[in-house]
Amino acid sequence: MAVVNPIVPAAGPRPVPEDVRTAAQLWWAALTVGVVQVIATIFTQFGNRKDLAEEFFDQVKADQPSATMPQVELAVVVMLIGMAVLWLLLLLGAAAGMAYLLFRGKAWARTLLTVFAAFLIVGAIGSLFGPGDLDGPAALIGGGASIVQAVLAGGAVFLCYRKESDAHFRPGPQ
Repeated sequence: MAVVNPIVPAAGPRPVPEDVRTAAQLWWAALTVGVVQVIATIFTQFGNRKDLAEEFFDQVKADQPSATMPQVELAVVVMLIGMAVLWLLLLLGAAAGMAYLLFRGKAWARTLLTVFAAFLIVGAIGSLFGPGDLDGPAALIGGGASIVQAVLAGGAVFLCYRKESDAHFRPGPQ
């Protein structure tokens, strides 16, 4: 029969509090909504690519007189695709990794996601109270997704700082 020391806790992983589980799920939902927002924003910008190309054409023409409008339009399309890849792969991918590490109890991941949530909330306030220059359904979907994403992220941050959750992020056996 093994003797159990009541002072030293048994080795093994700590159970994840329900609030932290829910917070991680809220982050996954916020990131999914973020994908919708990025796609809607790209569609909006893609619809305005002629205007963007005309703005860039004057700048490019000053530096490279041999540039043509079709070349600038192609550059704008490539730039939009690059922006989509950057947002989807790098930023949302990194945030997905942080959500996983949040679930695993990493305090630094909680801190980074708190800062990310603050940026999302500020962006949602801009979407909600900013100038009404939304043109088309893709812009409306992007603005609505921004607001929903901020609400989900704010809820996740709230849950991560509750008393039961806070203990999960303290050092100890994982």
